[in-house]
Amino acid sequence: MISFAHDEVARAKVLIDLGRIEAAQAKLGAVLAGEPDNADALMLMGYAWFRVGEYEKSIGYSAAALAAFPDYQSALRVLALAEQELAHLAEHDPAEQQRHYDRALAAATRSAELDPEYVENLRLLAGVQSVTDPVAALATIDRAIEIDPAHADLHRVRGSILRRGGFPAADAEAALREALRLQPEHVDATQELALLDLDRGDREAGERGLRLVAQWDPSRADFVRATLAAVDAEARREPEPLSTPMPPPPEVRYLPETPRSNWRIWVSLIFGGFLVLRLIFAAADSNPETEPSRRSPTHQVPTYRVPGHIPTPSFPPAPQPWPPYFPPTAYPWPSNFPRPGLTPPRPPYRTPPVTIPPRVP
Repeated sequence: MISFAHDEVARAKVLIDLGRIEAAQAKLGAVLAGEPDNADALMLMGYAWFRVGEYEKSIGYSAAALAAFPDYQSALRVLALAEQELAHLAEHDPAEQQRHYDRALAAATRSAELDPEYVENLRLLAGVQSVTDPVAALATIDRAIEIDPAHADLHRVRGSILRRGGFPAADAEAALREALRLQPEHVDATQELALLDLDRGDREAGERGLRLVAQWDPSRADFVRATLAAVDAEARREPEPLSTPMPPPPEVRYLPETPRSNWRIWVSLIFGGFLVLRLIFAAADSNPETEPSRRSPTHQVPTYRVPGHIPTPSFPPAPQPWPPYFPPTAYPWPSNFPRPGLTPPRPPYRTPPVTIPPRVP
């Protein structure tokens, strides 16, 4: 019975590698019908469901294999892969996405702890770490490359981590070129290099690489078409303005639009011009070199007051009136003649009568 189960499990593994998932599941179902706790059959059944995108079922079979054999590294790797895919699908639910990432990281970490020299465990751990901690992922994959520097896929993973983690594009290209040197028809490395070319703006090289990917792996044709369509749409899209105007407030957004008038602009320009001219003239008038002296005259002013209707350089045209409580003072004219109107008139001179003495006989 054990020999039959072992042979059927081995045949199922070969069928999975060939892509004949249904045939492999039929053989594994027959084995599990007789041995429900067969950890190898449970792990392979979980991997078969993973290959067809049934990640929940894959997690169930992997967990059953771990329940039968807690330190089963293959089951841990399948569990980590399935949890990672579910995390990708839960991008619209951050809390659910974080839970799947935590489970994937725990399974991958446990697998690497069980055998830290097995590069497949390190490669899986680096892939899970790259989502949240690219620096730690780079350290993990570098340790795996030190163990097996001729493993082409390790260099591919390193290039992918560098490209997605925001590291220099030259370093990512060097890692991917090394992977293609070790394996010239490495599909994943060719795809990553094509995406890197598109990121750098080299559309011709990127499209050429993606067509090679579709030629070598027809199952990725849909991905290639979708990527090329997105590139075409991005090229046809008009560039956005450098500054986007702020939207109007809600209370103004729904008001009817009124046609704009240019007269306000002209009035503003004219008013601004007059204001500038006024400031220029004011600055010119305030120039101390050209401003006339405002000091009091030094020449002697006559002591008499000039009537208000006669302007003179020394007196304003309309002098302030005398206060009622301060009577004016009459000053003599310079010629010593009395000032008319202020000096009371003298009585007219009368000749005294002449008395004629009587005539003496």
